[in-house]
Amino acid sequence: MEEKNEDKKEETSPAQKNDQPNQTKTDDLNNKNIYDQYQNENTQLNKESEKNTENQNQKEDSKQTNENAFKNHVIDIGGDKTKRHRRGKDINERKFTCPDCNKCYLSGPALTTHRKNKHGYGNSGEKKTRGRPKRDDLKNQQNNQVYKFKTFFIDEKRKPASLDQSINDKTITKEIIKEYLEKIFKQCKNELFNDFDSVEKYSFYKLFLDNWDIENPFPKPECLSATKVGETPNKIPSYTLDELFFMYLKEFSKRTNKDYFWFMIKFVVLFRECINSLRQNIIREEDQSENKKLYTEIYNAETVPEMCNDFFVDFMERYNFFGLNKEELIELIQHFCYWLYSKEFTQSHLTLLDN
Repeated sequence: MEEKNEDKKEETSPAQKNDQPNQTKTDDLNNKNIYDQYQNENTQLNKESEKNTENQNQKEDSKQTNENAFKNHVIDIGGDKTKRHRRGKDINERKFTCPDCNKCYLSGPALTTHRKNKHGYGNSGEKKTRGRPKRDDLKNQQNNQVYKFKTFFIDEKRKPASLDQSINDKTITKEIIKEYLEKIFKQCKNELFNDFDSVEKYSFYKLFLDNWDIENPFPKPECLSATKVGETPNKIPSYTLDELFFMYLKEFSKRTNKDYFWFMIKFVVLFRECINSLRQNIIREEDQSENKKLYTEIYNAETVPEMCNDFFVDFMERYNFFGLNKEELIELIQHFCYWLYSKEFTQSHLTLLDN
């Protein structure tokens, strides 16, 4: 019985014999697939590595190209190619000097650009003003102007002959006024007074002689408001221009000497004639009397500052300033307009340029 069992164990079925070669083939196939997969992965990695290497080489080539291009633009100075060539800083080569800050430039356009950016000059070479003045600057300017005109008659050529006010009150008398007006009438007759046979017919002459010794000759003033051409004037409580000319000379006759008062009264007469020639055509017929009154006899002083430029440039230059000094004339025009403004006879504030 035991022998039979041992024989059975040693015997193998035909099916089992056939399965052993098939299993070996399957294992070999699996191993081959794993190897092929491994080979494919290695191939893919190699391709990616080659691509990265190619990109890196391209970057290095591009960098090298850029470096070569940079080096081609560098000028060799003494064998050193690491420095760029710059224009020298020798002050002798910079012949264009800024008049405001004394900086030097190699060319005119460079200087022009500097003056535009740093000093505010325009294309025409004139300095531009940037908006309104600051409040502090405007206040200082006004204070300086007030001080200038308050000390106007301290100047040597304008100051009075005596420090005693009682003496100055009697310096400019009616006889002096008469003498000066007759002298002006005679000097300017051909240019301004051809329509008058004598100085007695000149209305300004009569105004002065009739009122010079009166303390308050115009107690209840009323006149027409000065308006632009085409506007209808209104009757308002104010002094006429002739009355204001009179009051101006009356007030400052006590604070100056005879020589300068001659300059002042001549200026007033000439300015009056200029205003009448400029504005006589705007007087309406109903505003004129039978005697054909002049503009300065019926209108106030509101627009006087607007006419100062016409007076100086057109009127006075045409007659070679009638022998008056131009610089002093500008000072007196400013003083008269400041007086009108400070007394509230006009709301226009005159500012004349020095040039």
